[in-house]
Amino acid sequence: MLPHTLMALYLAGSAVLTEKLEIGREVLAGLAGSRQDVAAQYLAEAREVTNWRTETVDDLEPKPVAVLAALLKADRPLVTRCVKLNNYWCIKSARWNGEIGKDSEGHVGFASADQGADAAAQLLRRYYLDFNRKSALDIVRRWAPAECNVATGIGGLAVLAVRGIGGTVRARWLASHRGVKLTAQGKAGKPGRVSIVIPLKSAPSRVPEYRVPDIAAGMGERGKPARKPEPLVRSVQQKPPPQRAASAPQAAKPAAAAPKAASTACAPDEQRLRNYAARMVADLGLGPTDDLKLFSPDGMPSANLPAIMLAMSAVELGMLRASPELVEAAVARLREQAVAKRAAAEDGLPQ
Repeated sequence: MLPHTLMALYLAGSAVLTEKLEIGREVLAGLAGSRQDVAAQYLAEAREVTNWRTETVDDLEPKPVAVLAALLKADRPLVTRCVKLNNYWCIKSARWNGEIGKDSEGHVGFASADQGADAAAQLLRRYYLDFNRKSALDIVRRWAPAECNVATGIGGLAVLAVRGIGGTVRARWLASHRGVKLTAQGKAGKPGRVSIVIPLKSAPSRVPEYRVPDIAAGMGERGKPARKPEPLVRSVQQKPPPQRAASAPQAAKPAAAAPKAASTACAPDEQRLRNYAARMVADLGLGPTDDLKLFSPDGMPSANLPAIMLAMSAVELGMLRASPELVEAAVARLREQAVAKRAAAEDGLPQ
């Protein structure tokens, strides 16, 4: 009796859910129909694209959650800002096709989710082939770079830029401690970035500098500048000192202590990147540092590309993710471009 009751409840729930989804689709279709003659626009104050609700219903999963989120105009944590930008991979501005605006942090607002998916596929190809980033960890370190403290030498001080909001408990705690100078500046009364200046007790002659990747996705990546060859210094052999007849044996000097390894200032962020990379390869049976084999040398996408794009979208959006149909269509368009480029190269035509 109990199995039959559970089955009846399941069928009833499925029927109600299907009916709600159809009603939601009709409402959103009516909204889209009323604006079909109006191109999508980016609203800077709201940080959203006007058609994000219809794009969400068509191109995000799970469908019930996407429909309800669009109907109710849900916000965080269900709907992140990248959902409202038709940018399901949170790509930064780089004059992409379909780019109609960007927010204060450079995230692109796309006119459609299709164009956002095309940009993600092209950017992965650029990372893999042009930047030679083959593994998930290499890719994600540029896609979502670490936001750790960066120390640079300024006299006898080390200035550490710390992300924070002025007036928070953390900021007040920093300001109340000795040797810490706290400043917070913002526009129009809004809290700004918190900076702290920490004097070092024994400042070394030179504080190590760390190379931080440029987070402007899609831009070029510069290699490290070549160092000038250092002049060779010839070693001069010194004559041993004359031995004394009755010299007492000298105690051996203790070996110099090995320099301590620099503590990793980005430990939490490094773990975040590793978790991200692990999510990317979870369905492929690969490790975070293994070659993803996303493209052939001539730019032809492989079967691993859709899986990587789906996993990255799920990480970026949280409770929602791009649909397989959206990703497959973007990969198919990228494949067509690669085929056309290959044919042009074989015919000797300009690419």
